[in-house]
This record gives sequence, C-alpha cells and structure tokens, in this order.
Amino acid sequence: MNKKAVIIGFIIGLTTTFIGVSLYTIFIGIKLDLTTNEITNKVLSSSVLGKRASIGVLLNLPVFYYFLNKKKEDFAKGVLVSIVLVAVIFIVNKF
Repeated sequence: MNKKAVIIGFIIGLTTTFIGVSLYTIFIGIKLDLTTNEITNKVLSSSVLGKRASIGVLLNLPVFYYFLNKKKEDFAKGVLVSIVLVAVIFIVNKF
C-alpha cells in the first residue's frame, strides 16, 4: 500500500466534498435570490452543514470510480477514508 497515494486520495476526497457543498449552497442561494454575503454565510454556517455535506459527498462517487477504473486502488482508498471521516464527524456532531 502506497501511503502517499492514500494521503493524496484523502485530500482529493475532502476537497471534492468542500466543492460539492459549496456548489450546492451557491445553486440553492441563486435559486432563492440571496445576496453574495448571504450565500457566503450559508456556506460557512454549521447549522445545516450535515445535510449539505451529505449531498456534497455525492461528488466523491465519480472520483472514487474513476480511481478504481484506472487501477489506482490506493487513491480510491484515500477517497473512501475521507467519506468515512466526514460521516463520522457529522454523526458525532449530531449528538
């Protein structure tokens, strides 16, 4: 197992999740006619972040399957670890 590849996959997974949450929030903000400051505050707020993160994690699925199809299992492991870490953080945060 290549630890460097797992770490790179982990960083890619976290980055993809952040991009997914941001895109979802921006899309909803535009749909609701919010200002840029209101959209930025919604991206950074933690009140409904768990719900948005679950949608943001969906963006990791194509990345995960891409790494599997390219026979880069160590990168895919890192993406999977990032998905599990995000899930655990939000489960612990829920209580």
